[in-house]
Amino acid sequence: MAVLVLLVILLMQGEISYSTTFGGLNQFATDIRSGLASGWIAFRIVLILFIGILWILNRKKALFKTVIFVNSVLTAGLFLNMTALADVLIGLNIKTARVLLVEVLFISITNILIFSIWYWIIDPPGVEEEQKMDRPWDFLFAERSESLPFYESWLPRYTDYLFLAFTTSYAFSPTDVLPLSRRAKLLMLMQSVVSIITLTVIAGSAINILAGSG
Repeated sequence: MAVLVLLVILLMQGEISYSTTFGGLNQFATDIRSGLASGWIAFRIVLILFIGILWILNRKKALFKTVIFVNSVLTAGLFLNMTALADVLIGLNIKTARVLLVEVLFISITNILIFSIWYWIIDPPGVEEEQKMDRPWDFLFAERSESLPFYESWLPRYTDYLFLAFTTSYAFSPTDVLPLSRRAKLLMLMQSVVSIITLTVIAGSAINILAGSG
């Protein structure tokens, strides 16, 4: 599941932000760093091939380390995408506003997927098949905090972290799952910052331009 999600993110990030890829804003940009864009695309292709090879060869330990590395790269790309989209706000017009809203949608989805992987990695039992139950929790799920009937042996899975990432992205804060560790709080803080900037600042500005033109 982690590999499939990473592949989806790699493909989706290829459609975001003219400064790191050849996205939809390419035609409106005045300063296109094509060398950086080409490098990012080539690097993504290499990562996809490498992950696929490890997956086929069933090299689980190497694959787990690669998942962490790739998600770190994608996180850096996420902040580059956000910076590039914010840069487009200078001189924003109707045409760029329409394309910008589409790219905000892409960056919102990748933001959720990237941090859902991070939450899954850090919180035991984690992504690996070997369950590390001797480690303290990073998140307090309701199923863990109380003796609920039929939930005595409950363990979080990817869908639980996907829901956590979704609610963090749109509520800008914890909802029904509380962060316990400092790294969990820091990751949720980073995700909320991306969401606030992309949804309230970037998307809000684009919507105001379109509303004013109507």
